[in-house]
Amino acid sequence: MQDLFSAGDRERLNAAMAAGSDDRYAELLAADPVPSRGMRIGLAVGLGVLGLIVGGVLTAVLGVLGLIALVILVAVGVVLSRPLARHLHEGGLRGQAEQEVVGGYATERGWRMVEQIPVPAATPLLREGDERATGWGVTGSLDPATAFVAGHYEYTEVRTVTDTDSEGRTTTREERSTYPFSVVLIPAPGTEYQALSLARGSTGGFMSRISGAISDMKPVELESSEFNDEFRLMVDDAVDEVAVRTRFSPVVQVAFVERGAGDVRIELEADQLLIACAGAPDLDDLGGLVDLLGDAIWLRAVLTEDPPGRLPEIEPLRRLLLGGPDTVAA
Repeated sequence: MQDLFSAGDRERLNAAMAAGSDDRYAELLAADPVPSRGMRIGLAVGLGVLGLIVGGVLTAVLGVLGLIALVILVAVGVVLSRPLARHLHEGGLRGQAEQEVVGGYATERGWRMVEQIPVPAATPLLREGDERATGWGVTGSLDPATAFVAGHYEYTEVRTVTDTDSEGRTTTREERSTYPFSVVLIPAPGTEYQALSLARGSTGGFMSRISGAISDMKPVELESSEFNDEFRLMVDDAVDEVAVRTRFSPVVQVAFVERGAGDVRIELEADQLLIACAGAPDLDDLGGLVDLLGDAIWLRAVLTEDPPGRLPEIEPLRRLLLGGPDTVAA
């Protein structure tokens, strides 16, 4: 939402990660240049069996032509097993190199890369769906007051669907829809809110009014019609709307409108601030997570710093995010 982490910073960080990953991949490939014998044999057997199954079906249908196809399919499967094994082997080494380089960067910052980030059910998004899971990410602290978790979170909705055929027979099946996110969770004590949410939408729209009527959250319209048309701002019912407007002053509203929050979803509950962006994080774009972390500490400053309503000073937050220097080393 603000340029704590500029496009140039992101490019330099991702370029450094890519260069380090390429170097580490070359080292891993030199040490282990060919796939294991077990992998090659396993793929050859698997593809051969697949060829036998498909060829058997074709033989039953086409006779002699199907038998010829069976022989060809088995032979092609065995031949393809070698390049496929190499492709899978090199892909595994590439993934290992990317993880090691990101993990090394995290270690240099005093952070830790984990295979599954630990996130409590602290906000509505983190309680969404029927099932929830996490993936890779980074944990650590920017300073003693700013422990953070950043990485992959997803929730799954499970629905039972009943189908009826032309003869009146019914069958049931399960449909699953999974929604991945890149998330950052940081502490945000000292706000005026028990709960707050900010996302794409319309504060004065029909859905905002419905949400306010059926929940303990209410929409708060601000002075800027552009802000109200672009964002849906909801706070807990106990909050004084004047205090909300003081905190989200015209200059803060302009900052949101000019930079925009994109598809970012913001939630605050029980002094925990969540920033979420649709789509899983990519090891090739560590800068994306760092940028999201920058959004989190900027928004926390908007919600907590005094006097309320002014834009936070960028440089102190930038130094907090980058760990000292005002720019990412090339």
